[in-house]
Amino acid sequence: MAIDDVPILYSLRFDKDHANVKVTFDLRVPVGGPALIADFQATVDGTDLISGFLPGQTASKGAKFHTLADPNKNATVSFSLSSNQGWSASDDDMLRGDKVFDDAEFSN
Repeated sequence: MAIDDVPILYSLRFDKDHANVKVTFDLRVPVGGPALIADFQATVDGTDLISGFLPGQTASKGAKFHTLADPNKNATVSFSLSSNQGWSASDDDMLRGDKVFDDAEFSN
């Protein structure tokens, strides 16, 4: 698939360090294309860390943090992303409670 066929390029990483989870993200649309980022969510155990996302952006990059209520239990992490062109992507994974350090990564 050519880059022009992908309305949003994305890379997300969830890193667990004891009870602390850091989510880093880098989203962008190809230069000169018609796509804009319509919606973006990144969640840890059901908590959306990207509150207040403004639709219509061409790029978004940053980091968010979350403290797990019980770092010894598995924590579900997920993301969803969509464009104004009808394209969308989503996925989920698990940060394992039996691991002090764990990570999950998503990208295209």
